[in-house]
Amino acid sequence: MKPFNKKQFYLIGILFVLIASFFIVRKTKKKYSPSIELSSLVLKDLDGKDIALTSFAGKPLVINFWGTWCGPCRQEFPDFEKVKRKYATQVNFIMVSDEQEDKIEKFRIENNFTFLFTQSPITFDKLGITSVPVTYLYDAEGNLYAKKKETLSEQQLDELVAELSNKK
Repeated sequence: MKPFNKKQFYLIGILFVLIASFFIVRKTKKKYSPSIELSSLVLKDLDGKDIALTSFAGKPLVINFWGTWCGPCRQEFPDFEKVKRKYATQVNFIMVSDEQEDKIEKFRIENNFTFLFTQSPITFDKLGITSVPVTYLYDAEGNLYAKKKETLSEQQLDELVAELSNKK
């Protein structure tokens, strides 16, 4: 077998770089999570009425995007409930699904969570959310403080909410 000549060696190198770049971009793209300004977010309660997010001004806000079908979302709900109860007077929590109101309502009834469950009439993909769960934390002025595209444990969420509630 003949050894590679210089031209073949460079072509193999370029091919390797292209393939590696493809996988790096693909992996990075999956982790992307857009910034969502509160003013652009439209939510409805489970009766189909618009929710004015301005009514939450003055307190930090935790918004969790989830789905009734999502195992990791269901897994983190008990931890969210514990943290919500701990910071009930300091921080607001809203759970948002883009599913139909009746599915969200059925989930709410079957579970003993005290969150404000809402429906996004805009599908998550149109908001730029490609997977759930994803959690956005906003300060009392409505500025995005942090976003987490992962299942959060009670400890992780507690630390984030503690930082957020102490932010001046």
